[in-house]
Amino acid sequence: MAVTTVGVVINNAKLVLQEVTAAGTRWTNEELIGWLNEGYQAITQIKPDAASVNAPHKLVAGTRQEIPSDGLRLIDVVRNTAADSAMMGILVTTRRALDTTRRSWHSDEKSIDVEQYVFDDQDPTRFYVYPPAAEGAEVEIIYSSVPAPHDVSKGLNGLRDDPIKLNDSYGPCLTDYILYRAYSKDAEHAANLSRAQMHLQSVATALGQKIEVDRSISPNAADGSSNPQRTRQ
Repeated sequence: MAVTTVGVVINNAKLVLQEVTAAGTRWTNEELIGWLNEGYQAITQIKPDAASVNAPHKLVAGTRQEIPSDGLRLIDVVRNTAADSAMMGILVTTRRALDTTRRSWHSDEKSIDVEQYVFDDQDPTRFYVYPPAAEGAEVEIIYSSVPAPHDVSKGLNGLRDDPIKLNDSYGPCLTDYILYRAYSKDAEHAANLSRAQMHLQSVATALGQKIEVDRSISPNAADGSSNPQRTRQ
C-alpha cells in the first residue's frame, strides 16, 4: 500500500501553482483531486501494470472468457485454482496454432483443467481457453484495473490522509499530471501552454524510464525474455 497521501500530492501541486488559499482560488481542491483521478487513468493506459490485480477468476463454460468488469486489459493467466483441478500452470498460445492443429477446439470436451489460453491485443478484456472450460473451472489471472476514483465531494480535508491508489513511485508523475491539467486551464497564455506541455512531457519521460528500469531489473531479464510465460508456443 502506498505511503504517499492525497494531501501530499495535492499540496505539492499547489506549491508549484502558488495556490496559497486553503480551498483554492484559481484551482480549487476539487479540481485538483479530479485531475488526480484522471491521472490514474492516464498512467494505467500507458503502463497497465501500474495498477495490476492478481486474483482468482471463475470461468464460464466454453472457450470465450472475459476479465472482471473493472479490468482494463488482461496481463496473464497463471494457473488453475479450482479445488477439484490439478492446479496446473497455464501456457499462452496463439489462435493460429490451435486453429491449424485442431480446428474444432472450441467444441472439444470441456475440462476443469485449462492448459492454454489465447489473447488478442485488439480485444484486451477477453481471452480464450483450451480445453473449453467446464462449469466450476477457476484460474488465477493478472489484469490491469484503473483504480476507483477518490470521492471529489469530500474535498481535500476529507481525503488528505488517504493514500494514493498507485505505488509511491508514481507520486511525482501524478503531481506532474495535475500540473499539466492545471496549466492547460489557462492555455490561452503562451507561458502556461508551454508549462502544461513541459509537465505532460515529464509524465511521459518518467513513465518511459520506469518501463525501461522495470524491464532491466526483472527476474525474467536473465534469459532475455520480459515474460517467459508469454512466450508463444
